[in-house]
Amino acid sequence: MTRELDDERIRQVVTGFFGYVMFSHAWQGNEPSFQEVNILKSVWSLPETPPREKLHNFCQETRRLGHKWAWSDTCCIDKTTSSILNQSLMSMYKWYADSAATLVFLANVAHPSKPGDLACSFWMTRAWTLQELLAPKVIYFYDSEWKLYHNDTGENHKQSPEIMQELANAIKIPRGTVTTFSPDRLEVRDKLRLASTRNATIEEDVAYSLIGIFKSNIRPHYGEGADAVGHLLEEIVARFGEVTVLAW
Repeated sequence: MTRELDDERIRQVVTGFFGYVMFSHAWQGNEPSFQEVNILKSVWSLPETPPREKLHNFCQETRRLGHKWAWSDTCCIDKTTSSILNQSLMSMYKWYADSAATLVFLANVAHPSKPGDLACSFWMTRAWTLQELLAPKVIYFYDSEWKLYHNDTGENHKQSPEIMQELANAIKIPRGTVTTFSPDRLEVRDKLRLASTRNATIEEDVAYSLIGIFKSNIRPHYGEGADAVGHLLEEIVARFGEVTVLAW
C-alpha cells in the first residue's frame, strides 16, 4: 500500500509539472502567429486585438486550473515550415488525448448560456473539431465571456450527462462514443460515418483531420485536393482489408 501511495504521489507531481492544456476554438480573424510570439517572447506583449484577448483568457484559465503549460494551434505551430506543420498535423490527436485538459471556447454562445446553445455553434461541424472533442479525457466548455458553460463547475464536463447529451445532439454522435472514444474501439465504417457530416474550408482537411482517429500514417500534402481522401482510403484498405469503405 505504501508503494502504491508513493507511486501515486510521484504521478501527481509529474502530471502537475508537465501537464499541459490544449485550446479548441474557432479562428477569429488575424490570430497571433508562431513568428509573432517568437519575436516578442511572450503572448502578453502582443498588440491589443480580440484574438490576443482570447489567447490571454485561455492562458489565465489554464493557470487557474493549476497548470503551467498551454498550447494553441494558432501560435504554437510554425506553419511556414512544411515538415513541422506536417508532423504537427500527424501528432494532433495524440496531443489532445494526452492533455491534462482541453478548453473549448464558444465565441458565439452568449452568457448566460442556455440548453441547446451547443447545437447553435457552427464550429461544431468543423472537420478538425471532431478529434478535439473526442480525444481529450478532460474537457471544459466556455461561453463568449469565458464563463463555464451552464455554470458547470464540475471537474470534467465529459462527466456531465446534460452537457454530453447536448454535445452528442449537436455533433450527431452517440453520447457514449463522445465520452469514451478510442481509435481502437470503433469499426472503420463507424469512424467514417462520424466524419461524414464534417465541413472543411480546405478540401484536404477532410482526410487530414482523420489521421489520428484512424491512426493513419499518411503525410499531409496540401495541394493534392480530393486525392487526400483517396490516399486515406487506400491506406485503410491496405491495413484492414475492408474494400467496402471505398463506397463511403
